[in-house]
Amino acid sequence: MNQKHKVPYDTVEVPEKNRRLKSTGSSTYVYHLSKSFRNEKGQPTNIQTCIGSIDKESGKLVPNDNYFGIYGGKPGIKIEIDSIQNFGNYYLVNEIAEEIGLARVVRNVFSGTGEEILLLAIYFVLTGLPMYRCDGWCRETMTGKEVLTSPRISRMLKEIDNHKRMEFFRAWVNARQQHEYLAYDVTSISSYSRGNDLVEYGYNRDGESLPQVNIGMYYGEESRLPIFYCTYKGSIVDKSHLEYMMQHNKILGINDVSFVMDRGFYKEENITSLSHKHKYIIGISNSLNIAKEIIAKYGEEVMSSRYILGSKSIRGKAILDDRYGYRSNIMLFYSKSKDLDEDEIFITKINKREQELMEGKPLREKGEEYFIVTEDDTSRRSIKRNHDAIDEHLNNQGFFLMMTTDLRKTPEEILDIYRMKDIIEKSFDDLKNAIEMKRLRVHSEETMDGKMFVSFIALIIRSYLFNKLSDYLEKSKSSLAEVLDELRMIKVVKTSDGVLLCNPVTKRQRTILACFDRSEDDLKDAVSRFNPTSFFDL
Repeated sequence: MNQKHKVPYDTVEVPEKNRRLKSTGSSTYVYHLSKSFRNEKGQPTNIQTCIGSIDKESGKLVPNDNYFGIYGGKPGIKIEIDSIQNFGNYYLVNEIAEEIGLARVVRNVFSGTGEEILLLAIYFVLTGLPMYRCDGWCRETMTGKEVLTSPRISRMLKEIDNHKRMEFFRAWVNARQQHEYLAYDVTSISSYSRGNDLVEYGYNRDGESLPQVNIGMYYGEESRLPIFYCTYKGSIVDKSHLEYMMQHNKILGINDVSFVMDRGFYKEENITSLSHKHKYIIGISNSLNIAKEIIAKYGEEVMSSRYILGSKSIRGKAILDDRYGYRSNIMLFYSKSKDLDEDEIFITKINKREQELMEGKPLREKGEEYFIVTEDDTSRRSIKRNHDAIDEHLNNQGFFLMMTTDLRKTPEEILDIYRMKDIIEKSFDDLKNAIEMKRLRVHSEETMDGKMFVSFIALIIRSYLFNKLSDYLEKSKSSLAEVLDELRMIKVVKTSDGVLLCNPVTKRQRTILACFDRSEDDLKDAVSRFNPTSFFDL
């Protein structure tokens, strides 16, 4: 526990009565005399209580707690402040990095720069600000580490080479659960760089007319933490990248796992590749012939109440299939609420597009199958709705399909696993928005790779934070940013003589810390480690 420092109270006048002065070395102490009596030898004596020491400059008494217990009054703390620094949010995030084993892996792999990598990652988590502002954050936060300046960060990022990154991924994979589904997805990050071979124009998910870098990522379905990522050229389509991504599996030690992917990765080459090595769950687009065939054959049947999945309002049925030479189950699901929502969205879309065509908007090369448009010699348009195509689309609404080779799983279990895939999409949002990766403003490939890696470390920490706080965030209607701001209000004051003072923790702050099995005493113990002989509450 903390060792309490004697509080430096403001000076008071030395009592004129019932007091005694004792000099010890260079200090003079004042004692209060009370309750006179005779000792065993019959000599007169009294109880003496030290109430403070004499300040040499003023000649006044520097009181201690005993003084106020005897004479009353309230202590006035005399503080000559050297610095006030944020601590609460840094403390928690740093503790998390240690708790999940991330800090240990980073230090072991990056022996020279591990602490710097962790500090920059924590900065990304807590602020989401550009790297050049990190030195200011370091100065206003009590970390016990050296300030990260921009030149120092640049040197550190360039030292994070591919060999070290792969060494980290192998160690991190080994530290995580192996018997779990891995969610796999891809996103793109726009870049202004002109000297990076990976930056190319391609399908930009943010709708921006900028070149980009694509990122593929594995995410643990049970641990709910990022496991591995790799970057590739922005022009390569998602479906073509899976095989390249999976070539890393053996190197990383990813063996006894299964994969879950959205419908964008559904194609025969990917299914064949996965079926050779891993179990999988993969979504199927309703626009594909296989989906239309299954819905036409089993759609009406699956709407029956006998297929309701537990307490859910969704129906689900497993259909055995071997069309690619491998036994699999095609899971057909139906949701009435999804059907109604899609119906409203689709009709709104049809009405809007019909109005645009009537106003003379040009025809699109694709996506006009819901209208029959003719033009006469004077370019006057005749627009009719293609009700056959519209009805076919409406008949497929409310249904969604998945294919899996995990034949032991029920439709409900498959649905639960697939829904966990959404966490990786949330992580990509965090990577772009909360961890300052919306744009890659670095120009060299090595600096980009370094920043991407540190952002990945930050994403692991942020994911763990969100997982632990999810119930609290829902109940309190708070955001993760608001929680981190609340903890930032836990400050540490350092006096000119090296004393550390920590402001009291509020009820809300204690509740947040409790989500991570941390208490106010744990936080104060962490403060005391910066100066174990000099700490007290503010």
